[in-house]
Amino acid sequence: MAAGEGGDEEVRVLQTLRGKICQAKNLVPYPGPNKMRDCFCTINLDQEEVFRTQVVEKSLSPFFGEEFYFEIPRIFQYLSFYIYDKNVLQRDLRIGKIAIKKEDLSIYSGKETWFILQPVDSNSEVQGKVHLELKLNELITDNGSVCQQLVVHLKECHGLPLINGQNCDPYATVSVVGPSRNDQKKTKVKKKTSNPQFNETFYFEVTRSSSYTKKSQFQVEEEDIEKLEVRIDLWNNGNLVQDLFLGEIKIPVKTLGSDTFQAWYLLQPKDNGNKSTKSEDHGSLRLNIYYAEDYVLPSEYYGSLRDLLLKSSEVEPISASAAYILAEVCRDKYDSILPLVRLLLHHHTLVQFVTAVAELELKETQEVNTIFRGNSLATRCVDDMMKIVGKHYLKVTLKPVLDEV
Repeated sequence: MAAGEGGDEEVRVLQTLRGKICQAKNLVPYPGPNKMRDCFCTINLDQEEVFRTQVVEKSLSPFFGEEFYFEIPRIFQYLSFYIYDKNVLQRDLRIGKIAIKKEDLSIYSGKETWFILQPVDSNSEVQGKVHLELKLNELITDNGSVCQQLVVHLKECHGLPLINGQNCDPYATVSVVGPSRNDQKKTKVKKKTSNPQFNETFYFEVTRSSSYTKKSQFQVEEEDIEKLEVRIDLWNNGNLVQDLFLGEIKIPVKTLGSDTFQAWYLLQPKDNGNKSTKSEDHGSLRLNIYYAEDYVLPSEYYGSLRDLLLKSSEVEPISASAAYILAEVCRDKYDSILPLVRLLLHHHTLVQFVTAVAELELKETQEVNTIFRGNSLATRCVDDMMKIVGKHYLKVTLKPVLDEV
């Protein structure tokens, strides 16, 4: 095929996520006379919320039963689900969470699974990465002795989280830490950005000669580089409130050589970020998740298939049409029917196709009470069409009224 002639840049990866948030159970009771909670669940890509369920009132085992489907437009590390307790007067309280690494999604894809809720610790809620350049230089001091100097060039960060829906005001602390040492320096604050460009360089003396004496008069003959590490902490400048921890990285100095070492590092939670001080049960959440990555060629490569599908309503019998066969042979009908409905709806041929499929189903039905009761091609097409068309209609007609209320 000539698809490869244009190069890899013509191929894009389409990430899709769909599934169902089923129910939670055994949530931690509210610490008051009324033990019940008003719960809802959110889906987050890293720290960005992309979906939210309706609130289920007065329950510790809320049944949500809400399906979700969306395309993922960017790279992400974690898919997370948060259970909240709705609070009218204050900020909604996060009761627990489930965090699944992107590379682990295939383990749970297509399976209905109970997940144990984990406690939510602000020190563990991190995302983004840091671009660093590190080097060890040898220097000769005034008295002729040799020491080593660590050069840390903090270039930039990428993908820091939104704070209250807005870009953060990040800064970094750069430290060299050892058993008896904690030298710390700080970058400038960058305003309103999730991808700050720091481009700041810091210098640390990491091996001292015997003639070096600290202000405390503590004599250091030579520091043990085996025990030293470079530590970068990212913070959001809180101005009038406490600064918010965004993540950290730690690099042992012993891994560095005389050559310049440059790399991107994923931000990590604090050492105790995932450790709960109590062993209490936070409850569990039942989920059904489908994650897929598809490689998509430019649209011109699908011209013949598109034309074949658009002619499906004209084929007799309809069961011999390309659209009908495609829906039948796909292992998961959802993977084929939703794109098919979108295509036929866009080209104004959906009504004719659904009419023909419904007539076929009526003709083959043996029991009148089962007409359109099953998960057939006709019912799925109608269901997906109502979601596509009806959702937009409800937003246009009801949203302005509800906003006024």
